[in-house]
Amino acid sequence: MNNKLFGRKEELELLTERFNSNRFEFGYLYGEKFIGKSSFVKMFCKSKKHLIFYAKDSEDIDIRLTFSETLNEAKKDIGFYDTWYDFFVELDNYVGDEKIVVVIEEYQNILIGRDGKRKKSVFDSYLQKAVDLLFKKRKFTLILTSSNVSFINGEIVDIRAPLFLRHTFSLKLFKLDLDEALLGYKEVKDNFEKAKFLSLTNTYPNYISLINAKKSFDENLDNLFFNRDAIIVNNTSKVIKSEISKGGLYASLIKYIASGLDTVKSLSEYFKMPSAKISKYLKELLNDEVIIKRKTFKKPKNVRYEIKDPMLAFYYRFIRDNEDLIKDGFGKKIKAKFKNEINDFISNEFKKLCLTYLDYLCKNLKLSGFFFEFENYHYSKINKKSARRIDFVSCDEDKLLIVSSKFSLDKETIDDYYSLLSDLKAKDFAAYKTIELYIFSASSFTDELKNIKDEHLHLIDLETMYNC
Repeated sequence: MNNKLFGRKEELELLTERFNSNRFEFGYLYGEKFIGKSSFVKMFCKSKKHLIFYAKDSEDIDIRLTFSETLNEAKKDIGFYDTWYDFFVELDNYVGDEKIVVVIEEYQNILIGRDGKRKKSVFDSYLQKAVDLLFKKRKFTLILTSSNVSFINGEIVDIRAPLFLRHTFSLKLFKLDLDEALLGYKEVKDNFEKAKFLSLTNTYPNYISLINAKKSFDENLDNLFFNRDAIIVNNTSKVIKSEISKGGLYASLIKYIASGLDTVKSLSEYFKMPSAKISKYLKELLNDEVIIKRKTFKKPKNVRYEIKDPMLAFYYRFIRDNEDLIKDGFGKKIKAKFKNEINDFISNEFKKLCLTYLDYLCKNLKLSGFFFEFENYHYSKINKKSARRIDFVSCDEDKLLIVSSKFSLDKETIDDYYSLLSDLKAKDFAAYKTIELYIFSASSFTDELKNIKDEHLHLIDLETMYNC
């Protein structure tokens, strides 16, 4: 499973349409680090003539030398191009009138480097000149890739940027849709075990590629985190994708958000810092897409923060402070210490996997409304004694979608259903004409519950989820 390329059908179709346009196409392909950009580029370039340049994090002259070597290898020539424009002229001569894909990987390394502080390069100015004077006459496709999302977002909208309005497309890569991610888990036969894997990796292709489907979930946890040679303990760049999250207050914030301190107030009190300062740091983590914020239904000022990436959350919650102990051979002890908390973590991430499933349904027009933003639900004092089974709420005008999930081998019963109905009597829901109720179970449902006739009740077990 580790070396297979799968998914990205929609993105491949979009880029293929650009490639077939019979004109010069220039665009950005970007997304967070390890979201699968390089794999996607390989998929797209397969069976097409292509040339890929890798922009390492180095000085301008070193990058130009590397690019020169790559172009010379393709041309079966030797030489070094004194300026970036000389390089682009020779690239234009090489491409000619052919249909070819030219890719520059990690474009941001040329302009700003990994730390964002490099001396300004003239690369983009000369590329602008090449686009205007040379490339527009051609029929090839030029793609700049980047794992610095905020940088590319800035480049696209910054009127001062040399390449402003030169691109003909931009495509941001997200994690896989659920149906595509499931292709990576075909070898896992046990549905409950597969749910554990998906709760840990969600639909991030790079994480799915790390899973050994021939081993159990427990064994994979050891291989990833708890063995002395664990993949992530010995190569934290597999999960730490943002430079700012590597240390200092940023890393501490991530750790404590993963541990449950998920509001500005709770973090401010813990760190004994003003809320304004905490908010400033959180904003930077939001911009780098390390965290997301989730509103509370009917209480928009009640915002909670989540680690976007489940593997990163797992790492900061259980591993980061114990790396040295694990490398010294105490991984089993650490794992045993956190056994119950790890189970709770997987159970909580299963709830978010349910949202991934609903996202898939929404994109494919299989929901009765446009339910794309899911909010937490706050139980008021009036119904504080209820079963507290509502996980998320989403609304579309006068329609409401309620999500309730249970990660257990126990079946959902009709009593669970009636308990949930009692929660829906809260005044928060009174104004909505239709309430769609989605109940997820990692096991199944009793026959009594299955026999309830209600078009607005949707019972989703793992088999249903996996056949999306």
